[in-house]
Amino acid sequence: MRQRRQLLLRYRDELERADETMEMRDAEEVERATEQWDATVVAHLGEADARILGDVVAALRRLDDGTYGSCLTCGEDIAEPRLDALPTATACIECATEAQRLRVPLRGEVQARRGA
Repeated sequence: MRQRRQLLLRYRDELERADETMEMRDAEEVERATEQWDATVVAHLGEADARILGDVVAALRRLDDGTYGSCLTCGEDIAEPRLDALPTATACIECATEAQRLRVPLRGEVQARRGA
């Protein structure tokens, strides 16, 4: 949550300006402004920020569905020190090391990259 908040705070000033603008408009204009705002934020998010935000959102979803902390590859628990260092980890160290050795994406990373 902290990492998500930090990423979104980078764009806080733009969000506040958009909120002020929307308060002065009627409902149809607000809807158009919201759509434009979403497109603007996405355009301003750097690729790395967008990827990190996607990873954070995916981790929050795993928290909600009770799968956070389980390796998406083998199903074993991800060690707490690994989660402390990398809260968005989708794989245990063994599976992550093997995937890196084979140069294949980890399960869960592909979906996050596609925005799933």
